[in-house]
Amino acid sequence: MAAAHHSAALRAPAHPMAKAGYGKRDAPDQAPPRATDFAGLEPREAAIAAYLDRLPEGAAIGYKVLAEELPDYGQQACRSALDRLTRAGHLRRIKVHVTVADGQMRWVTRTYFSRTARDADWWAAHVRFVRGLDAPGQPPAPAPAATDVPGAAASATGAPGASGAPGVSGAPRASAAGASAAGSAPEPGVRASRSDAYAVLAGLGRREPRLQLSESECAELEHLAGEWLARGVGREQMIRALTSGLPESVHSARPLLRKRLETKMPPTPAPHPEKDHPGEQIVGAVMMCLFCDEDETTTTLDHGVCRDCRADIARDEAAGLTGDVPDTFLARPRGGVDVAARVAELRSATARPVLPAPRPRR
Repeated sequence: MAAAHHSAALRAPAHPMAKAGYGKRDAPDQAPPRATDFAGLEPREAAIAAYLDRLPEGAAIGYKVLAEELPDYGQQACRSALDRLTRAGHLRRIKVHVTVADGQMRWVTRTYFSRTARDADWWAAHVRFVRGLDAPGQPPAPAPAATDVPGAAASATGAPGASGAPGVSGAPRASAAGASAAGSAPEPGVRASRSDAYAVLAGLGRREPRLQLSESECAELEHLAGEWLARGVGREQMIRALTSGLPESVHSARPLLRKRLETKMPPTPAPHPEKDHPGEQIVGAVMMCLFCDEDETTTTLDHGVCRDCRADIARDEAAGLTGDVPDTFLARPRGGVDVAARVAELRSATARPVLPAPRPRR
C-alpha cells in the first residue's frame, strides 16, 4: 500500500497551478534530496510530503486540490496530513503584502515547503526575513549607506598617510560633498557645483527665451525642480512640461515657473522595498493559518495552525474520518488495474462468435 501511495508522486507534472503570485514556495537552505528525507513520518504523511516535494513553485497545494489529485485520500485525510506536516516543520503558510509592477498593492498567500524539517523559531525568523529583515541562514539585509567616510577629514586636511591608504582614494570627494551639503563656501576661484535641478532651470532660457531666469531665481526654484527629479521625472520630460503651452507674453518667468512646478508636480512614486520575485516588491508579511484566513495578528497559531482548525481536525480524526478512501468510492482502483475494463475484456474473449443465418432450402 505504501508503494501505491508513493506512486502518486509521478503525476506531479500534471498538478494544477495556483493563480499567479500564489501557491507553493520552496523554503531556502534545504538539504539535497535523499531517499530518507521523510522516513520519520507516517506512511501517509511521507507519501504526501514526497508528492509536494516534487511539485514546482506556484503549484496549488491546498487540501482540497490534493484530495482531487491523490486518489487514496479524501479532503479530511489530506487536511489531517498537512496539519501533521506543519507540526513536523515542513510547511508554513505566509500572507505577503506586495506591490506589483503596475504599482497596485495586494495580499497574496504562499505556502512554503521545506524538505528539511524546521522548528518554530526558524519559521518565525523566515517570516521576518520575508518582510525584508535578516534571518539565520539567509542573505543579510542590505546595510544602510554610510554617510561619513573614515579618514575623509584627515585626507582633506592633508594628514600624513591619508593618501595611498586602501579604500580612501575617494575620501577627498566625499569630504568636499559633505562640506558643500553643510553650506561651506567653495575655494576661491572654483565654481560651486550645481545640482541637476539647477541645471535644468538655468537651461530653460536657451530652450525658451521667455523663461530666462537669473541665478538667484534658479536657486529659489531649485528645491521644487529637485523634487520632480526625485519622483522619477527625467530632465527632458520636465523641460517639456515647463515650456509647453506658454502664453503669448510672459511678464515674469519666476512666478510662472513656480506655479507650474507646484501645480504640475508628479505624484509620489510607490515605495521600493526589497524584492522577492521579479515584477513585485515585498511590503510586509505575516504568518497565516494553513487552512483558514486567520493570521497571527488576529489569532494564536500553534505551529502554523489556528486553534479552531486544529480542533476540527482532532474531531475528524477521533471520528475516523481521516483514513483512506474506501475502494468503492475511488474513481480508479489503487492497484492500478481497471476492474471494469478487465471484466469487459474477459467477456469479449469468452463470448460465442455470432454465426451467419443459414440459407433457406429450395
